[in-house]
Amino acid sequence: MVSMVRLWRDIAGSVLVEYTIVFPVFILVTLGTVDVTYMLADWAAANKAVYRGARTAIVSSPVASGITDPVGTIGWCFDFATGNSTGTCPASSSVCTPATSGGSCTNGYTWNESVFTNPTATNEWQKGIFDRMQVIFPRLQRQNVRIAYQTTGYGKAGQPSGLPMTVTVSITCMTHPLFFLGGLASWAFAPPCPGAPPGAPMPTFATSLTSEHMRSF
Repeated sequence: MVSMVRLWRDIAGSVLVEYTIVFPVFILVTLGTVDVTYMLADWAAANKAVYRGARTAIVSSPVASGITDPVGTIGWCFDFATGNSTGTCPASSSVCTPATSGGSCTNGYTWNESVFTNPTATNEWQKGIFDRMQVIFPRLQRQNVRIAYQTTGYGKAGQPSGLPMTVTVSITCMTHPLFFLGGLASWAFAPPCPGAPPGAPMPTFATSLTSEHMRSF
């Protein structure tokens, strides 16, 4: 009976048991925090990249060639007295989607590769939209970029700068690789698009700006 009491009161090794239980949880939380920090840094870089892409797009020729220059339309697109659109200028829109090489634009517009990327450029002003985005977000692939153009209903057709456009540059279908918890958590994430690499899906980032002077020099 005395030996049994001593056994129940013996706490030798209890610290090791507690350590064995707590340590894996501690490591999981620590490495998970590192992964989340890297993920937030990725998100910030992607958000900055789409803003720079949009800033470049509104002062460059459109990737959708000719969208700012409707054929046979000359004159103001709005009433100076009311500020309302007169409807005399056509409403044009296009979404341009790059592929591994080249790309396509909706509504019959032709893809302009030299505006999207110019890998041989030696000067900053010669670089394409994608080139400037990738400087900020090196992991970015061209297939993850979308560029949309939509006329605003204002401006003057026939002007050298073309019709004013709302330009939206977005990053989509990207994932963030989990460096430490990938093996444990990869099962929880479905790929955002077919062919996307494994990892935590990143939200779509987009920036919309009004065009300024859409002519590349």
